[in-house]
Amino acid sequence: MQYSIPDEAHQIRYARSQFLVSGQVQQGAVAEEIARSWQRCLANGMDSAGAVDNQILTQYELRQRQEQYHLLLSHARPEMTTLNEQIAHTRSMVILTDDQGVILHSLGDNAFLSEAQQLALNPGSSWHEADRGTNAIGTALIEQSALTVRGAEHFMERNQILSCSAVPIFGAHNNLLGTLDVSNDLMMPQQHTLALVKMAAQMIENRLFRASHQAEMVLHFHARPEFIGTLWEGIAMFGADGRLVALNRSGQFQLGVAPTELPQGGVYFHQLFESDLGKLEAASASTLVFPLRLTNGARLFARAEARSNGPTRSVTTIEPQKRDAAANLGMLNTGDPQVARAISQVTLVLNQQIPILIEGETGAGKELFARAIHEASARYQGPWVAVNCAALPEGLIEAELFGYEDGAFTGARRKGSTGKLEQANGGTLFLDEIGDMPLGLQARLLRVLQERSVTPLGSSKSKPLDFMLVSATNQKLREKVEKGEFRRDLYYRLNGLSVSLPSLRQRTDLAALVQLILQTENAETTPIDVEVMQLFECHPWPGNIRQLHNVVKTALALSGGGKIQSVHLMQDFLDELEQGAGAPERAQESPQVSLDAVTTDAVRNAWQQHAGNVSAVARQLGISRNTLYRKLKALQLI
Repeated sequence: MQYSIPDEAHQIRYARSQFLVSGQVQQGAVAEEIARSWQRCLANGMDSAGAVDNQILTQYELRQRQEQYHLLLSHARPEMTTLNEQIAHTRSMVILTDDQGVILHSLGDNAFLSEAQQLALNPGSSWHEADRGTNAIGTALIEQSALTVRGAEHFMERNQILSCSAVPIFGAHNNLLGTLDVSNDLMMPQQHTLALVKMAAQMIENRLFRASHQAEMVLHFHARPEFIGTLWEGIAMFGADGRLVALNRSGQFQLGVAPTELPQGGVYFHQLFESDLGKLEAASASTLVFPLRLTNGARLFARAEARSNGPTRSVTTIEPQKRDAAANLGMLNTGDPQVARAISQVTLVLNQQIPILIEGETGAGKELFARAIHEASARYQGPWVAVNCAALPEGLIEAELFGYEDGAFTGARRKGSTGKLEQANGGTLFLDEIGDMPLGLQARLLRVLQERSVTPLGSSKSKPLDFMLVSATNQKLREKVEKGEFRRDLYYRLNGLSVSLPSLRQRTDLAALVQLILQTENAETTPIDVEVMQLFECHPWPGNIRQLHNVVKTALALSGGGKIQSVHLMQDFLDELEQGAGAPERAQESPQVSLDAVTTDAVRNAWQQHAGNVSAVARQLGISRNTLYRKLKALQLI
């Protein structure tokens, strides 16, 4: 299919050509940031049709620059990798620069570029506006705001094959550190690129903020409880004396406090909130969200986190919310970055009629996550209707979904039956294990989703529908589509936003999940032996969170309310551990490094850096958790 240039692109080209002749930008032809940039380029005497002098650092200079920005790089790389996976196969590059527009790190598909253009997007190359004219990176740095520069909006003609979206990254002290950018082929426009880049940049900022400050108490807050644990939460850090140590940019906005406006001697917890830090510390037994009032009377919701010399521990809620706490997005965000990212993405599309597809292994918590989406949406007071497409016999699923009229078929109820689709009207429809829906039924479901109406079996009258659609699967739907086992058109109708929940063996928040399970079983004060937690860390958990819940619940019963020890663990659990516990993990993850290849210093440094978080250390070293445990025992670190 031949790509056609939209009218907007023609208008921009015309406005640019008129600007180059007259020096004046037609009102409203381009964004104000672009117009200001064009004027700067013209004032600097840049030739829009001329060659670009590639300002590329030497390898030595680049290494020095990367060392200077090592903290930014270390926290940006994981988010860049994730962002690159999200936009795979879109002829795009993910780029990180410093505050001068010098590329520090880049990855992605650069095959659509010429050799010279590929060189220009390599680390060491400068995209400062003074070097490259109007471009997303350089212009975002000057404007200090997120923006997209497409095609002819670039001042230099040679850059007009690109569509670029860049977002400035600010440090823990509101200092400009650099930009995160996605540059892609103009011929493959991507609708949501800037939103994805904004999310990734915000995640990097939050990582940097947490890594740059030490505090006794961390408060996560927002005016809406479902936003706690997402990218938009406020984060305030307090010392042991209650003095505010640090406040992230979102928190500054929510509290109406700028760092320059704080008193010289600092501000204290009781000066911001109608409470004191002692009450907060006293309520440190769970991870639920609690209400909190500002001194001006405004109400917020918060979750607290106490820090000690050891690993960070989550602090409990003062009082549970009236709605189902087990289906609260803030409560589900227990510290794993993959889960936090999924929650952030979902929060962006809530209430926008965008269907959500949740992927993950059996037992990974897909239905609970879906219920939390419903509870966080504007439809939370409407019905929640869940349908397990794998559990219903093929002959009954159509009647269950669409309903039927009296006498529609032999054995049908008198007066008929309302189908699940109609029952969900005004609320949320959750289609679990959607990958198991029969092909013949997929076509009819597609029509319902397209027309937003349903016709019960045996009826000729359609009924209008209005519901939020959430689906889930433990299968690779894209692969089923390629094999012809799942309709392509239905797949894209379901997949407005796709989020993936990690398996339990991939998560970094195992201890928090155990605490959450104890809380739901009303046993949050029950102690757990260190050896038990070590066994939990070693286990492959083929049944994921569902299996963990069963193991903990059974251990609670066997311990009789006392300390949970290894003797209270189920035999099946121990058998799985003995029968090659690492095999499932190795099957799911990349090849592991051998034990001998891991140096003692590397283990000690990672162990100290991650405060004893086994999953995080293993991931950094590229080894399995079982391998790490053997090494830790050999080094007498545990």
